[in-house]
Order: sequence, then C-alpha cells, then structure tokens
Amino acid sequence: MQAPARAFSRRAAALGALLVCLSGCGFLHGSSAHGGTLTLPAARPAVLVVITNPDSPAALRETGALIAATARTGEKVIILGDDAGATLAASTAPPPPAVQAPVQPAPPGPDPTSFQRARYAKALVEYRAAVLRDRATLGELQQAELTAWATSLLAGVRTQLTAQRDQGPDIAASLGAAAADLWSLRQTGYGGDTGAVIAIVGVDETAQSVPVPPAGLLGSTVVVDDFPASGGGEAAWRASLMQAGASKVVVLTGADGDLLAPAVGQALDGAIAAPLTSVLFGLGQYRLTAAALPQLRRLLRLLTIQYPDATATIIGYTDDLPTPGGNQRLSQLRARAVADWLTDHGVASYRLQVYGDGATDPVAPNTATGQPLDRRVEVIVDPAVS
Repeated sequence: MQAPARAFSRRAAALGALLVCLSGCGFLHGSSAHGGTLTLPAARPAVLVVITNPDSPAALRETGALIAATARTGEKVIILGDDAGATLAASTAPPPPAVQAPVQPAPPGPDPTSFQRARYAKALVEYRAAVLRDRATLGELQQAELTAWATSLLAGVRTQLTAQRDQGPDIAASLGAAAADLWSLRQTGYGGDTGAVIAIVGVDETAQSVPVPPAGLLGSTVVVDDFPASGGGEAAWRASLMQAGASKVVVLTGADGDLLAPAVGQALDGAIAAPLTSVLFGLGQYRLTAAALPQLRRLLRLLTIQYPDATATIIGYTDDLPTPGGNQRLSQLRARAVADWLTDHGVASYRLQVYGDGATDPVAPNTATGQPLDRRVEVIVDPAVS
C-alpha cells in the first residue's frame, strides 16, 4: 500500500499546486469549497483618448478598429473631434465577467481506503478540467463583451454627427481638450500611474501645420497615425508634443503598415520605451560598436531581471541618404543586430519582434550633424504577458 499511497500523494500535491496557482493568480474568487466565482484577472487600468476626424468615414473606421483591437477591461475611452476637441463619446469598458465556479471536491477523511483515494484523485482531475473549461469560456465571453462595447461606443459617435461642422481641424486645441480630460481623471484618482495614450487619427490635412498644444500632456504617450509619408515634418511634430509634456511620441506613416493598434496597445500596457542613444551606426553600417555595449547591457538587465517575461519590439532607423540595398533593408539589419546580441546573451528569440522603419521617423534635423542621430535603434519593452 505504500507505493500507491506515495503515487497518490504526489498526484494530489501536483493538483493542489495547480489549484493554488489558479486561486493565487486571480482566476478563482470566493470560497472554492462551495463553488464561489471564477473570473479573469483585471487588466491594468488605462486611459485612451482618440482625436479623430468625424467628417471622414475612413478615419471613423480606423477609430473603431483601434478601439476594438486595444480594448481591455476597465479601460476609459474618450473620443474627441479634431475641431477643437468636441467630445463625441466617452465610456468605460466593462469589468471582467464572472461565472459560478465548480465545487472543489473535499478530501477523504483520515485513513482513507484505496477506493476513496482513487475517487478523490479522479474528482480532482475533473475539477481541474472544469476550471480550465470555464476559464476558456470566460475568455470568449470577455472578448465578446469588449467587442460589443467598442461597437456601441463608435455608434454613439455617429449619432453625434447630425450637424455639419463649420470650422476646420484644430489639433492643438484638441490636444488641449485631451490634456484637460486626462487631468480631470487624475484628480479623481484614476490614471495617475496607468497607461495614458492620446491617439491622433487622420491628420493628413493638417500635417504641414505643427500643433503647439498647451503644456499638460501629463507624461502620456501620443501616437500620430496617417502622417503623410512625403514632405517631412515628423521631427517638428515630435518636438512640439514632447515640449507639451508627452513622455513618448510615435509618428506613423503609410509606409509603416498597420502599426497603430500595436503601438497604442503597448502604451496602454505600460510599455517602456528604451531609445538606445549610444547604439548608433556609421553611414551605411549595421554592425554594433563597442560604444553600444553599456546600453545593451542595461537593456539585457531590463529583459532578464526586471521583466523576465516581457516582450520587446526592436525598431531600426536610418537617415535619408541613399544606401546600397535601400534604407528599409539597412534599418532592418540594424534592428536585427540588436536582437541577435540579445539572443546571444540568453533572451529567447520568441520574445523579440524586429522591424525596420527606414528614414521615416527622424529625430534630428536633416543636416550633417543631425543625420548621425537618425542611424539608430529604439526598443519598446512590453511588460504585459499573454
């Protein structure tokens, strides 16, 4: 009887460890012995302000797609018009759903028979399977609720568009309205240490006019989408927004592909932007130099010690001088050089995403002294774990 008893003990301990994990990780609430409730962990609180062109069907579609793709439980979303920031819609995403948890089987009494031990082990297996099934069901239910919420939010925007606007876009004033909304949320205790993002959608008509918003963007991340790929202006927009208090500015053009939702999602998750200011490259070069090592080691520590489960997006850039093979390929090689260094030092490759953005996102004037600063790599560390 001792060998079966030891086997039973190991099996019960393993199942018990799983149940402790389910409870400790926040999936199981209430009294598990009496069923209680089963729910998914709440998302990190976040605020998303979208400035959009309500006269543009394309901009409204993109706004709806963005909200649906980045929706998370408890998120506060405010949609503002790009004509001085009129509020088109505001809502809070629903909390995580909950279901009645299955009843955890009671262990047998002292000196159980082999039949009682076997029955208890079988009941534990069935209980574990029921919890996992319910968790999968909760995931599907939560996604359906968030999708329905995002759809209703955009429907509310469309109902506001009954009158034709009599003025053109005013991005600076809209950013001022966004800053005021963020300040109000923080005064009520919401949003102080959360991901706060301002997304500007459909700025093609106003990109030549650099916005000068009032100071007060409160360390938020500003993501600008639909920026014209020609004509420049990205650096001026970025400088103006950073001076107004933004902690990070992401300017996306048509050449960047569909990166709006990933950029916003990472910011809402509390992603950490790590511009590698010492990881610069010579003209047409992509090999890492010795000067890059101190900053690469700090990045390695971030990914192995502080956030050992985080993912990272590595983005390479170039200046606008022509190079053999093209700037797009060169920027990818620069990003790949950083990724290869990280994987050589123990970071799993599946945690890293590599992109090349060519010369589309300059950070310095297009001069002989500014161009070397554009031959760079930036890294965004996303601590959210799927």
